[in-house]
Amino acid sequence: MDISRLLKQNPLLRLVLPFVVGVAVEWNCHVELQHMILVVAVSLSALLLGFFRFSPKWLFGLGAVTFMFAAGVFVEYCQNVRMSSAWSLEKQVYVARLQEVPSVRGTNVKALASVSLAGDAGSDVRKEGSVYIYFQRTPKSDLLEIGDSVCFEAVVRPPKNAGNPAEFDVENYCRVKGITGSVFLYDDDWQKLASSSLTLPMRALEFRDGIVAEYERWGFDEDGLALLSALTVGEKRDLTQELKENYASAGASHVLALSGLHLGILYALLSVVLPLRRRNRLSVVLREAVVLSAIWCFAFMAGLTPSVVRAAVLFSLVSLGRCIGQDSSSLSSLTFAAMAMLLLSPHSLFDIGFQLSYAAVFAILVFAEPLQNLLQVGKHGAVYGYVANLFILSFAAQVGTMPIVWYHFGELPLYSLFTNLLVVPMAFVAIALAIIALLLSFIPFLQQPFIVLLGLVVDAMNGFVSFAAELPGATISLPSIGVVGALFVCVVLVVSLVGVLRRRWWLVALPFLSSLLLLPLSAMLKEDSAAEGERIIIYNNRKNPLLHAVQGDGRNWLVSTVPQLDAEYEYVSSPYVKREGLLSPEWACWNHTADALSLDEGLLDFCGLKVRLVDNSYWNENLYSVPADVVVLCRGFLGSVEELLEVYPTDCLVLDASLYSRSRERILRECTALGIEPVDISRTGAVALLPGTGSFTLQVLSGK
Repeated sequence: MDISRLLKQNPLLRLVLPFVVGVAVEWNCHVELQHMILVVAVSLSALLLGFFRFSPKWLFGLGAVTFMFAAGVFVEYCQNVRMSSAWSLEKQVYVARLQEVPSVRGTNVKALASVSLAGDAGSDVRKEGSVYIYFQRTPKSDLLEIGDSVCFEAVVRPPKNAGNPAEFDVENYCRVKGITGSVFLYDDDWQKLASSSLTLPMRALEFRDGIVAEYERWGFDEDGLALLSALTVGEKRDLTQELKENYASAGASHVLALSGLHLGILYALLSVVLPLRRRNRLSVVLREAVVLSAIWCFAFMAGLTPSVVRAAVLFSLVSLGRCIGQDSSSLSSLTFAAMAMLLLSPHSLFDIGFQLSYAAVFAILVFAEPLQNLLQVGKHGAVYGYVANLFILSFAAQVGTMPIVWYHFGELPLYSLFTNLLVVPMAFVAIALAIIALLLSFIPFLQQPFIVLLGLVVDAMNGFVSFAAELPGATISLPSIGVVGALFVCVVLVVSLVGVLRRRWWLVALPFLSSLLLLPLSAMLKEDSAAEGERIIIYNNRKNPLLHAVQGDGRNWLVSTVPQLDAEYEYVSSPYVKREGLLSPEWACWNHTADALSLDEGLLDFCGLKVRLVDNSYWNENLYSVPADVVVLCRGFLGSVEELLEVYPTDCLVLDASLYSRSRERILRECTALGIEPVDISRTGAVALLPGTGSFTLQVLSGK
């Protein structure tokens, strides 16, 4: 494979790369406007000079590259300006229109809405934007539908991370998605307004919801319905955590994210079954018109989500190239589609779905054909060719996405190459059967056999993936790396693969030897908190108190004032347990005794560090002063701070995030009057208490 030839055959690729670099630089560094103008001036000067005969050939190329870099900086700068203003910190009246089908989340109803300010609140205050609205679940909120408009008076809060270790980065996710805030509304805070006509994306999402309802009527079990909905229309709300983890461990999670893979399956299916096989212009145009119509109908069924639209645009460009009789380059089409998406929404570059989709397709387009030639796919029969092609596609996609997966998740599915040999064909069959069954909805006696077959395929997929996920060493935990590390891994993979294709084994050995030399350095730079000593983490969990006592050998206990079934703690603590490779935690509530830990009526004793949990008013019946290193006030605490400290004297008072807002405000006022500075978990985020000899250290974790 000749990289220089690849760049010459795809000139747009040479322009997109500096554009992408410009977007990334502005995202991370925030280039000043005067510096941006300077770069544009230099690039335009180089472009103008490049037209003269006496100028060197590289000058025009340098001008084009620097201009595209400046263009990337500029579009990201404009996006940041649009996102920079904040909502008013005081209550305002807003009008919101629901942009998605409302979903029930426990005692709330959640929906993404387009919100606009009804009045005037100053020039520096945000006037409109996308906001997550959480309605208190009542019969009134249960009637809400996509496209409904509501009027409410509240404070829209900006996205904020809880500050828990290894947590999902909500702030970055909302920034990428263009979501500017969230608001919780009680039943009396909002009123429904008159309905208006739905937009095309709204109708697509409503149609998608109708398809999921049709699947429910077919009688699939919970996991089967969740897989079918995710596989065919991209609806992932019903996917259980266990199912998602199984597909991730088996290296098949890509089938759950509706994207280019699924449209590629549809494209391949139509290419095989359509009878228009002649090479004349009319047959080609008719066939591609049918293909395009089917692709965009499928995209509409899937709700016209950004990932599906990206893939539909890509295949549309390929079909258009065939219609006009050009030898369309799929790589050029992919590059053009990426450029168009980034011009419209530069923040998409930092969306994990965008990165994985384009990395996988790019790697397949670049490496699949050379690998097919290397393995001589067409010379050993149809069965060998089928298996080899599936292996090649899976291998190329994994090579392309490995640096991204390593950077974001720190894991590598060991058996993904082999599981995809079965999962991808089964996904192909499932999508085809689902489409046929939907088309036969008006002929029940013909539809039923396809529903039965579809159920067998879906159950087989889930069963096989669960089996693969339980195999020994299904996933390999990798050391955390930054952007530079991910780029280094990418270079190592590309150089090694080029060496294999050219049969130059020194190219394979050199990067791997250099990476082995860098492993000790990466181990030193890695944030290896698993090697830390004993510690108690107090999580920022608003629902219930949650403390995490961790030993250096990996044993750990989750401590709370409520029973385990009532805690809803997993989404808070499990990311940290998984990242650090800890053992499965034991649950401790009110009274619990272990080798290194004891919990006796709210007093936690761990490695000599005593932490008192107070969640009621019974403490004032204690006749004796019982000192504690740390006193944590939790939801349910009643009484005055001054009297509490007489019973439980301490130099470290912690306000747990589970406290009700009014209780917290009262406690803070009392602490101010007493000259005490408590640790407010709802503001600082999670903290770690590190036991020492006769003392302890309090460390704010800030989500690290």
